[in-house]
Amino acid sequence: MKKVFIYIAGIVTGVILTILFSLLLAKSSNNGITMFDKPGDNIEGSRFEVFQVVGPGLALARCEKKYSENVSSFVGPVLLFVNDDGKLYYDDEIIEIPSGKHARQMGIYEYETKQGGYKTVPIVSIME
Repeated sequence: MKKVFIYIAGIVTGVILTILFSLLLAKSSNNGITMFDKPGDNIEGSRFEVFQVVGPGLALARCEKKYSENVSSFVGPVLLFVNDDGKLYYDDEIIEIPSGKHARQMGIYEYETKQGGYKTVPIVSIME
């Protein structure tokens, strides 16, 4: 009888520890997104090119770098654009910041690159 009790106590302990570990893991998972309490700095640039959509309303984009008035390319810093207005981004889309609005940093996003390393980029939202 004592062996049966020890066996059942071991199973119950294992189930409880598994549940606690799962809750701890789920709570600490934030998909690499860390948001600020208040909007941060303005991001320089007015045109950005999406190179990868990472979720609904989330897109990694590069900032346009101008070499002269007629020559530019999208080789600037990488940013994660967040759109809360329901707009969906698509690959190779050009995001233009409307007149009177600014791209502001809202947090940071950490993701794994194809080479297996990690990269941290600013999370940006377009606002007044």
